Amino acid sequence: MRLSRFFLLAAVALSALAVATVATAVRKPVEDGTLSVRDGRGNVMLKMKGGVIGRFGRGKLTVTDSLADTEVEIVRGADRVRPLNDRTTVYTGANIRFRITDEHRISVKVEGVKINLSAVGRGDVWIDGRGNPGDGVFFDGSYSLNGDAYKSLPDVREHFALASTPRAE
Repeated sequence: MRLSRFFLLAAVALSALAVATVATAVRKPVEDGTLSVRDGRGNVMLKMKGGVIGRFGRGKLTVTDSLADTEVEIVRGADRVRPLNDRTTVYTGANIRFRITDEHRISVKVEGVKINLSAVGRGDVWIDGRGNPGDGVFFDGSYSLNGDAYKSLPDVREHFALASTPRAE
């Protein structure tokens, strides 16, 4: 009876080890992703760990940090700065330039025109362009995700993962 318990425990341990090995083999490692937006017209929202640098012609920038006082946030050119709470600040105006970095999760939302930004990190991205041929807006900007070719901003809100799998060298 003892020998059968030993073999049963050994079989359970081996199967658990096999499952763990397969699970790690299937999941690919993840590296920081990149996003670039050129001449955007619409909304770009990032919830990520990493950094964002950019500017826009006219509009609103909303920055939320998961932990107050840990981010590096530099915003220049805002006509109006409105703190909503300890963690969220809204900047509005024309010709605003910004740089935001954090090791913790941040949320950055840009609503406006002539949006140019670059982001590096891991997280989620939502893009919603304001192209509408019926209103005479045929070009609402372009974006590139993780080094892919530039595409027109989507006309309906679309979600993307800001992450990249390592490329074979």
